[in-house]
Amino acid sequence: MNKKKQIKDKRGLIIFDLDGTLYKLRGGSYSKSPLKKKVISNVKKYISVNLSCGLVKARNILKKIQREYGEEISIGLEKEFGLDRYNYFNTVWNISAHGLVRKTRSLRVTLLKLKRQYRLVILSDAPKIWIHNVLIELQIIDIFKNAIFSGEGDLRKGSENAFSNIVKLLKVKPRDCIAVGDQERTDIIPAKKLGMRTIFVHRKNVSSSANANIKEIQNLADAISRLDKKYNF
Repeated sequence: MNKKKQIKDKRGLIIFDLDGTLYKLRGGSYSKSPLKKKVISNVKKYISVNLSCGLVKARNILKKIQREYGEEISIGLEKEFGLDRYNYFNTVWNISAHGLVRKTRSLRVTLLKLKRQYRLVILSDAPKIWIHNVLIELQIIDIFKNAIFSGEGDLRKGSENAFSNIVKLLKVKPRDCIAVGDQERTDIIPAKKLGMRTIFVHRKNVSSSANANIKEIQNLADAISRLDKKYNF
């Protein structure tokens, strides 16, 4: 086994959240972003086409689904009308990320540096088609090739099963994993419960649950180095 392989085996895996961690949406949040407007517009068209109804009726159906299922529109349409959620995601969320995301300074350089020592994966509750389009826009799709865990199925970060699924599939120990994200409830707490080290990324807020806090993703390598020393890695 060569030296690089030994390093990867020893140092483990970094699990990255996507939205809010590797990039910021224009508008600050999904609810205030141009992306949401595009998604909702696509949903109405999708309902209209697949349920053979006009846009007015499609809008009313969407409102009913939102009242009962909140943001889980795909699940609502699947349960109420039998519409396939994967077809829904690939249609509704097939949106170019150009002009919708704000690129993080030096992101590619930071990730390439980390990849010399760690395996890197994306874990997001977002649809895979949107993740793919974002990674293309950020010019880092090659870094995460075949290493994307998305949210079309029933695995979710907040319920912990998404993290445990990665541990099982990639045959890694939780203690050898570092979870990085900007949402304490979904990115930090579930990962830490499994025994992973966690790093919270946020310019203003601080997580009391995370093992480390950083304001920018560019500070990640130094934060990991400090954690490695603290936990004798």
